[in-house]
Amino acid sequence: MSKPVADKKISIVSSRMLCLAVLVSISLGFALFGENGVLRLKQVCQQQALLQLQTQQLQEANAQLCQQIDALQHDDAYLERLARSRLSLVRDEEIVYRFAPQLAN
Repeated sequence: MSKPVADKKISIVSSRMLCLAVLVSISLGFALFGENGVLRLKQVCQQQALLQLQTQQLQEANAQLCQQIDALQHDDAYLERLARSRLSLVRDEEIVYRFAPQLAN
């Protein structure tokens, strides 16, 4: 092989390698920073975890409210305790004693 042919083949191989490197760089850029890239995937996963936690908390609060509704509808003792504590209700035969707060010396 003559020297110019060898240099030309090296030049072609070098240009192909350069094109391949540019394509790989562009593909890597899109894979990391694109609309559906790895960073976006990480954000979506974090958001999903947060939403799952909020869903669990709301389900627990909903279960507590369902229990309170059931108690209000079917448990007379619960209803009486609630009326006594929130509305300060007393039975007719009960006497209420109220004490003034003591002053600090």
